[in-house]
Amino acid sequence: MKKTILIGAMTIIVALLWACETTSSDDDGDTGEAIDLTGKIVIPAGTRDTVLFASSFGDVEIPIRISIPSTISNALAGMVVLHGSGGPWQDSDTDDDGIDDTIEMWELSNQNEDWKEIFDNENMISAFPGSYYVRGTVENEGEWKNPPLQFQISASFVRNRDAYATLDVLRKLVRSDGTPIVQSENIGLLGFSHGGTATQSTIFDTSAIPGGWEWTQSYSGTQYSNEVAPPVSLPEDGGFKVAVMYYPGSFHNSYYGNPCTGNSIFRTYTDFMLHLASEDPLTANSNCMVETVQNNGGGVATVHTYDNANHSFDGRTTGIDGSASTLARQRSIAYIKDRLEVD
Repeated sequence: MKKTILIGAMTIIVALLWACETTSSDDDGDTGEAIDLTGKIVIPAGTRDTVLFASSFGDVEIPIRISIPSTISNALAGMVVLHGSGGPWQDSDTDDDGIDDTIEMWELSNQNEDWKEIFDNENMISAFPGSYYVRGTVENEGEWKNPPLQFQISASFVRNRDAYATLDVLRKLVRSDGTPIVQSENIGLLGFSHGGTATQSTIFDTSAIPGGWEWTQSYSGTQYSNEVAPPVSLPEDGGFKVAVMYYPGSFHNSYYGNPCTGNSIFRTYTDFMLHLASEDPLTANSNCMVETVQNNGGGVATVHTYDNANHSFDGRTTGIDGSASTLARQRSIAYIKDRLEVD
C-alpha cells in the first residue's frame, strides 16, 4: 500500500516498496506480458522531487530527498550526498507558525539545494538522506557530539548504513514499465564534514579487517565497546563507484586504530577525492588517513588543500573561503563526471 502527500511540485512517498505486478499493453489495448515490480519503487513519469523512506540503523525510517532531472530519458548516473553537522534541511520556525515540522524539514538547506541544482544541470540523479532528525536531533552539536548520544548518529558505524540504504533505494527506482531510473553500478558518494567522515566509513574495505579485531571508540580517555557496532558489509551488488569528501574528521575515535601512528587498518575499496582547508584542525588527521590508505593499498586518493581556507568553506561566496568553494566544486564535478562516465 502506498500513501502519497503532494507538496507543491514535490511528491512525498511514505511507503517504499510496491510488491505487485503491472500489465503492459500495446497501442490498440491488447494486454501484453505482466511486469513483475516486486521489490521495486515505482516513480510516476514527470516526477522531479521525491521524498522516500528507507529502513536503517536503529530501526528507523530515514527520509531521502531525491531529485530527478527533467531531461531524464534513459537511466542516469546517481550521487548520494551526506550532510554535515548542521543537517540537510532548511532551518524552520515550526514551533511558531504551526506548520508540520516533518514536512517543512524536508526542504533542503541552501548548501544542499546548490548541490541538487548542480547535479540536475549535469543530468545526474541526486539523493540526500537525513541521518539526524528521525533519531532525535536536527544537528550534531552539544551533547550529541559525545557518548551516549553520538553513538546514535555515528559517522563511523551508523551513517554508513544510511548511505547504503540510500544506494539500495536508488537501485530500486523504476518507471511503471519496469525501466530502471538509475544506473545501478554508476553511483557516487559525496560528504561534508561529519558526512565526509561518514563517507570514509562507507567506502571502508571490510576485507581489510584482521582476525580478532575489536570494534571500540575512545572519548576523553574512556573506551567504549558495547555501544559500538562493526562496520556494515559491502552490498551484494557492490558499493559506490567513487567518493568525494570535504574536510572530514578522519580519526574516528580510534575505531580503525590511530592513522597517525601507523597502526590503522583503514583502507578504501574505491578511489576518492579529498578537499581540505589549511586552517582546519581536522586536516592533520585527514593527511594521516591518506598516508594510511597509501600504505595499506587502498583506493587512489586525490587530495586538494586550500591555503588559508577554513572548515566548512563549501558554499561560501566571498574571500579565500569563497575562492576555495568555487574551485573545489569545479574539481569535484570534473572528477565525479570522469569516474561515473557522465557526458
